[in-house]
Amino acid sequence: MTTTPTGAASAPMGRVRAITGATAGHAIEFFDFTVFGFLAVHIGHNFFPSGDPTAELLSSFAVFGLAFFARPLGGLIFGPLADRIGRKRVLVLVLSLMSGCSLLIGLLPTYESWGIAAPVILVFLRLLQGFSAGGEYSSGSAFLLEFAGPGRRAFGVSWLTFGTTVGLTAGLLTVTGVTAVLSEDDMAEWGWRIPFLMAAPLAAIALYIRAKIEDTPEFQALARTEQISAAPVREVVKRKRGLALIVGIGAMHATCFYAVFTYMPTYIGTVNSYGATFALISTLVSAAVTMIVLPVLATVSDRVGRRPVLIAGALGFAALVFPVFGGITVGNPALAMASQVALGVLTATYLSASAAAMPELFPASVRSTGVAVGFNIPAAVFGGGAPFVATYLIDLTGWTVAPAMYLLGTALIGLVAALVLRSGDIHGDEIVEGQRLGVSERDAVTGT
Repeated sequence: MTTTPTGAASAPMGRVRAITGATAGHAIEFFDFTVFGFLAVHIGHNFFPSGDPTAELLSSFAVFGLAFFARPLGGLIFGPLADRIGRKRVLVLVLSLMSGCSLLIGLLPTYESWGIAAPVILVFLRLLQGFSAGGEYSSGSAFLLEFAGPGRRAFGVSWLTFGTTVGLTAGLLTVTGVTAVLSEDDMAEWGWRIPFLMAAPLAAIALYIRAKIEDTPEFQALARTEQISAAPVREVVKRKRGLALIVGIGAMHATCFYAVFTYMPTYIGTVNSYGATFALISTLVSAAVTMIVLPVLATVSDRVGRRPVLIAGALGFAALVFPVFGGITVGNPALAMASQVALGVLTATYLSASAAAMPELFPASVRSTGVAVGFNIPAAVFGGGAPFVATYLIDLTGWTVAPAMYLLGTALIGLVAALVLRSGDIHGDEIVEGQRLGVSERDAVTGT
């Protein structure tokens, strides 16, 4: 039986450094990616001027969603690359690309200065960011899963989602801080650029952290024993059941997160007229609660299995999404905040298990490719389109609770995937610190 070396990479402190580095980089990358959503109103006005605020907002959200459709292509490039040259190298590469595009968006002239060229370049830069994101999540989830070790995998991968929430919160605080300091006119004219320009120094810090970490013990073992897959995409395509499961799980994983934390500030503050300040406070409280409960629920998933936690999260979301949206619309600020917090907890419940379940559906030799190919499709179709679809449904029906229909549909997809998940779908037999994960531990992963 092949074993991994017992160096710093596999020691507890090495594991902590690896998790810290991956999480910090993911937080910075998600900061870059999501400030666009928080600045949608200003971006729509500067790059898609039409005189109709709704049309401008829809155009901005359409570009936000368009970036997600570049994710599958990025996944096809970076996923196999991470399975061939290592997770760490790809994590450094995609972070550089993401942050570089953010910097360029901050420097890009508007429609008034460059005409049609301005929105065209903006779309191109967002597509590059989506291309980058296609490799970030797949490489990051494989990296953290493999460093976490048996019995701690959900807890380990949960820090990727934790980093996502930190990045989102930091982006929201940055945008709000700039908005509070500048006048409305200054914010609309040039202040919206500041969060994008912050990409350069933040990326430098994150890249330094990532450069100091080692690759995972499992990838090092694969490289040392010459078991690197020669055709990871071909191998993943053959695993049709794994791909189907990750699409179903990923549909809810992506949609609930982006709906609750990217679209909800607009829904609460603008659609329901609570104002930007209240939307900020409500989103921050929801994010804080989510960050607290996420590692706890991930630990529960490590103990009782992925399947029970996935079912609980999907059922809870499906049952409460309409009452929660209804609670936001009645005009009671306390009820609106409690409703968003409730959605955040339900989102954390599902993500605490889904973040680990998706990379576990594939063996180490094609893990990054499997997540990149399988998850980026639902992330593009369901997650990236969530803000646009939600805004469009309200505009089409005139019913402010209409976005709940979309979330209910994806929750049901996630529930079906959780119900059909079995222990045999989980690949827990990778080499980790000189031991193989046995059948009993693999069964515990799904709770069967």
